[in-house]
Amino acid sequence: MKLRHVLIAVLVLTLSAIMISACLWQLQRGLARSAQLETDAAVADADPAPMSIGEVPATQGDQRVQVRGVFDAERQILLDNQTRDGQFGYRVWTVLRDQGQALLVDRGWIPGRADRRSLPEWITPAGPVVLIGRWASLPQAGWATAGNPCPVTRWPVRLNYPNRDDLRCSLGEEIQPGLLRLDPASDHGFARSVQSYGLSPERHYGYAGQWAGLTLALWILTWMVWRRRER
Repeated sequence: MKLRHVLIAVLVLTLSAIMISACLWQLQRGLARSAQLETDAAVADADPAPMSIGEVPATQGDQRVQVRGVFDAERQILLDNQTRDGQFGYRVWTVLRDQGQALLVDRGWIPGRADRRSLPEWITPAGPVVLIGRWASLPQAGWATAGNPCPVTRWPVRLNYPNRDDLRCSLGEEIQPGLLRLDPASDHGFARSVQSYGLSPERHYGYAGQWAGLTLALWILTWMVWRRRER
């Protein structure tokens, strides 16, 4: 066998290994997401447990919680580049305060305006509120995003998937490491879902099928080229 043929075989096998790994990874992600959605449905049917802001992170998102506090209407965050039913918009994040502790609340989705220089308007209650929700980790972008402003000089502010350090810098204080996703049945929110952040299982399975199809196409193309050279 010629060296060129050996190199081609090695390349095909390497590409196949990469694509099969990606296929299996997407299948695993789909199965994990399906299990997560089942957990979400079970948690959504449970009664909320009253607790303080400081106790919420310990639940790890495994139960619905009920918290009390006052919204900080002066400093609110719009999570940028959020779509719902094909429409551009934002998720509204508002800080909730109680007894010297602070918690970030995801109040749901609102539509954006055609002119991105103009931010949408929304209502934030001024007095004490009682909220029902579920603890969640900060969502992460599936691709690299632009840096977030720090310090913030004008509120509300648009942020692109901030991490804990971004939030600490933007807000100028330490808050609980995550956020409370407001329950659809709770007041003071906007468009929401009981499902946690993430793609649907069908999307993951679709991506797995695409990787499997690319692998099969590579093998067929390689076989056809090999047969032609043998003639």
